[in-house]
Amino acid sequence: MPPNTSKTHRTSHPPGTQRHRPRKPTPAVVVKAPNSKEHGQSCEDCKEVGPSDKNKIRWKHRNPQPVWRAPPMIRPSFDSMFDLSQVVTVDTSHARSNIDVVRMCVRDLHWKEFPFGRKDMGPCDIYWHGSSFFDNLDIHSGKINKFPGMGDVTRKINLCRTLDLIREIYPDEYDFYPQSWFLPHQFHEFAAEVTMMRKKCRHRSPRPTFIVKPDDGCQGDGIYLIKDPSDYIIGHKCHIVQQYLSSPFLLEGFKFDLRVYVVIVSLKPLKIYLCKEGLARFCTLPYQEPRYRNIKESYMHLTNYSLNKHSQGYIHTDMGDTGSKRTMTSVFRKLDSLGYDSQAVWREIENVIVKTLLAISPELQVEYHSVFPKGKTDTTCSCFQILGFDILLLDDLKPMLLEINAQPSLRIDYEAEIKPGITKHIPSAIDEEVKKAVVKETMLLVAPEDKIRPKTVKKASGRRKSRQSSVYSSQSTTSSNGWFSPISFHYNHDNQESITQTSDTLNIPDSNGNQSPVLEIPGLPLCDITQANPSTIPEAEKKLYEIYPEPHNSKYEPLTILDRVAAIFTHCLGCRGTLRMGPTGFRMFTRRCHLNSGCFTNAAIDILFIELQRKWSFMNPDRTAGENVIFQIFLILYHTKCTFTLSYFRVFSAQRQQ
Repeated sequence: MPPNTSKTHRTSHPPGTQRHRPRKPTPAVVVKAPNSKEHGQSCEDCKEVGPSDKNKIRWKHRNPQPVWRAPPMIRPSFDSMFDLSQVVTVDTSHARSNIDVVRMCVRDLHWKEFPFGRKDMGPCDIYWHGSSFFDNLDIHSGKINKFPGMGDVTRKINLCRTLDLIREIYPDEYDFYPQSWFLPHQFHEFAAEVTMMRKKCRHRSPRPTFIVKPDDGCQGDGIYLIKDPSDYIIGHKCHIVQQYLSSPFLLEGFKFDLRVYVVIVSLKPLKIYLCKEGLARFCTLPYQEPRYRNIKESYMHLTNYSLNKHSQGYIHTDMGDTGSKRTMTSVFRKLDSLGYDSQAVWREIENVIVKTLLAISPELQVEYHSVFPKGKTDTTCSCFQILGFDILLLDDLKPMLLEINAQPSLRIDYEAEIKPGITKHIPSAIDEEVKKAVVKETMLLVAPEDKIRPKTVKKASGRRKSRQSSVYSSQSTTSSNGWFSPISFHYNHDNQESITQTSDTLNIPDSNGNQSPVLEIPGLPLCDITQANPSTIPEAEKKLYEIYPEPHNSKYEPLTILDRVAAIFTHCLGCRGTLRMGPTGFRMFTRRCHLNSGCFTNAAIDILFIELQRKWSFMNPDRTAGENVIFQIFLILYHTKCTFTLSYFRVFSAQRQQ
């Protein structure tokens, strides 16, 4: 028998190598009998196949006739089946370490997540960034979870400088921040102040202690305690030195601080929400007053979780009232059991948060104005952000602000060493309880209202109704909490596809005679949408509540003086979308404030401008402003000549309001 020429010639391959076969040619349009010559369309052994039927042919060995089969079922994607204008969309392509808690909240809310961004380059309702506002620059609409410049504004030196400035104006209102110095710029002032402190407490011991923190440090990195200015380690970084709070309130003999979560929903007008639940982070060594023998015990004096988790005394637990990390409400319950007034402490914490944000919001407005200048029409973005306030309670339960974290950790797990050298990420019930509520309710605050409200669908009738029932009758839309909605969907993260069911909607009067939208699904009981909507949280279960401006509109009104300074600065910039004021803008500012008509001449104004530049360059060798003035230098002018320029700032503000 002659060899079969239709088969390809096989060759031997060395062991361990992959064998490459040539790709089968595309089936011809005309089906031909084997071992036959070229036939025409009139041949009975051939059958003509149209171009649209090519994918319906399955070839069999030595079979001249094609075998017909049904086309494969193509599952439509979510974008093609549903209108994304009816569902809240969240872009998590830059969420980084926050991805777990954000994804969990998106699932619970039945929203749509885009872990790699939208393929059609369309906008999303919420963009979740893990680092800063500038993680993704190709955004033209929606809500972004970072404010531009928030990381720089909340850096330790900038925050301390702003609080020192407003403390000179309102010394009684801003006494919740320890005395601070900027090193190495204010090293001589710091040494002189320490000498005066030692003279006052000559007959008392121990001597005052100071804590050194790097300006750009985080997670307790680079923090150490000193007793003498000579112990300061001069390096290439800028540091902030604060008086160490040596009399903290102790629980069970351990020092602790509170991580309070705050949400800024909008900047102008300023809207602040506070979370009722937070974290209490404990040290792992019993507290003792700092002395030379224990001044280097970081597990005793520093409450940072990133440091204490490496201690052998750290206790991981899922109970909220025990261990080295607890819920904030458990600490307040402990205070109540000891006879203290936890409600009064919480009100003081509210005051600290509002006053601090009122002090830093003007600089945030300047940063926001540079990114979204007035009159810019090519973008409709807005921002919100979750902040972490670290609060320490003194022995008299007075809250003291330690720092503000612009990027608080939202991880809901921790690393545990299961074997020597092998670590595993284990879910943390306490972190999930606290952080999930913060993220979920924040999303509901900023999501479009027209998408999270329960909607009704008109009752389908006739042929359309029967077609919908036949197509989707096998699919189920029952969620884990029994909620149904014609606009909701169930997101499967394995194949990133969604299936939903169209159903009838009826309006049934309740006991009071009001019409309530009720969803009817064949074979399932009726479900009230308004009462079981996962996008609505009962008031009793809400963790976030508004603390500014609604409850305290008039109480904090005198503390908004720096808002007028920011308005003057942005008005005198002269160039849209910039953070720097040049010599021309500075002269316009002095002219508007009538400074040049008094004791200041034009030459003196130019000299003042140059002096401000030099002073800022000396204070910040790594962040110079060049030939321009930024808002921090503008605050220096306000700070150094406060009594002289305050009246001029108020005059100019009154002129602008008129």
